Amino acid sequence: MEVFDILILGAELSMALAGFAGIIATFQFRDNQNIRRADAMGLNIIVVYSLLAALQCGVILILNVIGVSEGALWTTGSILVAFISAYNLYLFNRNMDGAIRNKQLLSKIWLVHCASVVIFLANILNAADIVFHKTPGPFLAGVALGLGIAGWMFARLLLRPIWQALHKQEASEKAAVKDSLAS
Repeated sequence: MEVFDILILGAELSMALAGFAGIIATFQFRDNQNIRRADAMGLNIIVVYSLLAALQCGVILILNVIGVSEGALWTTGSILVAFISAYNLYLFNRNMDGAIRNKQLLSKIWLVHCASVVIFLANILNAADIVFHKTPGPFLAGVALGLGIAGWMFARLLLRPIWQALHKQEASEKAAVKDSLAS
């Protein structure tokens, strides 16, 4: 698969994730007056990261169509990914303040931060023609990380209410069995 086919696929996937995020928001939060910060941030991540991934893919595809040289193309892409990675880290930290309630979530956030910093540095090195020498790898890794994080949040927002309902149902069943045994 050629790099530009991957970019087209990335743009399509990112738009699909953003669209499904709208569906989740419509149905999951429509009657709910009590929305958790983590859920709002998860929805924000899906929409923002997906649309920024579409932007990154689209910019590179457009620059390729107008005939920008390969070195300039991947330099531009790496600079774009570096700025977007820094913006996403800032946005994530600002909006997650007060949402972290357990060590497991904190460790996942640190893992995402570490991966984001590595992607940021790889793209800076690629743009500066150091180590990666203006190749598509760091750019594609940045797009993949953003889509991966958006996909993780998508799965979390989609599945969390189902698991909560199941746990509530199992707890009420256990209580009913316990009450019937006590009688």
